[in-house]
Amino acid sequence: MEITAVGHARRGTAVPDAQHQKSTRPLTPAQSQAQARRADRDKRAAARRRWAVVRIVLVVLAVAAVIAAGVVIYGSSLFAIKRIEVVGTSHLTAEEVRKLAAVPADATLIRFPADSITARVAADPWVASVSVTRVFPDAMRIRIGERAPVGVVKTGAASWLIDGSGFVIAQAVATAAVSLPSIRDVPGLDLKAGRRTTSEPLGNAVKVLAGITPALGALVGSVSAPTIDGTTLLTKEGVEIVVGEAVSLDAKSRGALGVLSAQHGRVVSIDVRDPDRIVSRGLQ
Repeated sequence: MEITAVGHARRGTAVPDAQHQKSTRPLTPAQSQAQARRADRDKRAAARRRWAVVRIVLVVLAVAAVIAAGVVIYGSSLFAIKRIEVVGTSHLTAEEVRKLAAVPADATLIRFPADSITARVAADPWVASVSVTRVFPDAMRIRIGERAPVGVVKTGAASWLIDGSGFVIAQAVATAAVSLPSIRDVPGLDLKAGRRTTSEPLGNAVKVLAGITPALGALVGSVSAPTIDGTTLLTKEGVEIVVGEAVSLDAKSRGALGVLSAQHGRVVSIDVRDPDRIVSRGLQ
């Protein structure tokens, strides 16, 4: 008996695949253009990625080169310090400052102990400020600001230079003792170079000397400072000027100078503790 399968394809004959037919269909012009644009974008993106990697590598190499060069220069004798300039000295000499600085023999402008040099120079009582700078190619500059004494404090057999902040600078030599006003009558002093006084009357007296006008200061020969309120200037002509606390010093200076000018040769005492009510006493 022969059985025939109706509706089935002949054996060996492939049924056409709709998807295959679709993929082999020629692209339209619009599709070709879109495909070309995608390929171009992919190519540019790949190029950017490659250039980013190259840039990273170049930066790493450059940083490594700079670090290596810095290490070599830091450890070498390049920019060796051959000169040490000293600026701002008046009492101290340049050679004294160089000895204080004690710059190491192997120091260079790239490698030197700036903090240590500054600290050593600043330790001298005459030095109020100090800065260290480089002067390429082979010099270091040390600039200092010296303390300016305003008076000489007598304590028994010793005399001390003191500035307007009450800082004791050094023992006074004969020339300074003559050119600066002397400060006397201060009780309980224990002075030492390199320290600021803790005496309130002495601290007030030096503020007075530092704060009065230059015109009045030029007339002052000495200061008596047993107390703050009793602080008194004595002029070179023997006139006492009671100043008291170191406040309103411009007004007090103007008041004292006015009386000295109006009563020249006749006044012996001027009290300017209240500059609005100046009291003077003349010869009897």
